[in-house]
Amino acid sequence: MISLRRTFLGCATVLGSIGCLPGLAAASAGTAAQQGFTSALGGFLTHPAVAAILLLIGIVGIGLELLFWTFGLLGSIGVIGFGLYFLGNYLAGGAGSGDIGLFVLGVLLLLLELVIPSFGILGIAGSISLFSGVILAADNPQTAALLLVIAFVAAAVLLFIAVKKFPARGVWNRFILKEELTTEQGFVSSSFKLHLMGQTGTSLTPLRPSGTAQFGEDRVDVVTEGGFIPAGRLVKVVLVEGSRVVVHEEEADAEK
Repeated sequence: MISLRRTFLGCATVLGSIGCLPGLAAASAGTAAQQGFTSALGGFLTHPAVAAILLLIGIVGIGLELLFWTFGLLGSIGVIGFGLYFLGNYLAGGAGSGDIGLFVLGVLLLLLELVIPSFGILGIAGSISLFSGVILAADNPQTAALLLVIAFVAAAVLLFIAVKKFPARGVWNRFILKEELTTEQGFVSSSFKLHLMGQTGTSLTPLRPSGTAQFGEDRVDVVTEGGFIPAGRLVKVVLVEGSRVVVHEEEADAEK
């Protein structure tokens, strides 16, 4: 009886194992297919030609965003390009969190360069950090450096063409005064102050040594040669040099 029972249990164990084989085989096939897709995607994204295009898209996108301020549209395209580059190297086993952190730090430093005057220090540091992250993320840093140089040169050409094509839309135009100051609007060029030479007027404010004086209908910013002249005194223009109008107190000259 004992022998028969052992035989029955052994057969049940074998049959159960055979019944589980289809499930194990399906799970193994699914894992293998997933790993195969991941490997294929990583291999495609890290192909030298594809990687160079992704780097080109990244550099041009971020560069155009910094130049033209498109409310993040072109910048997002650039980030996607760099993101796919890092994704490919991550799937291939090259990119790590440190490399991605260097890249993100570089982007942040470049953005800070736009709002904080650092005489290019933040821009240089950001570029070094960004490019270091790109190079270190690859399995072959030498190849990555070469691809980065190629992409950078191509991007520089494209950015130059974009600046030439749309000069009026550049970000630098936000910091340039475009309004014309005309005489019809009440603005007087410094060259028109030459007619004040030798004229006599009245100091409207104390001149310590600068202030305002009235010459006919003109209110003019004037300066003395260093002395103090109270308000309401007669002054005479003795020198016009650009926008600088120098006066003497007329009464002081009369006393001499």
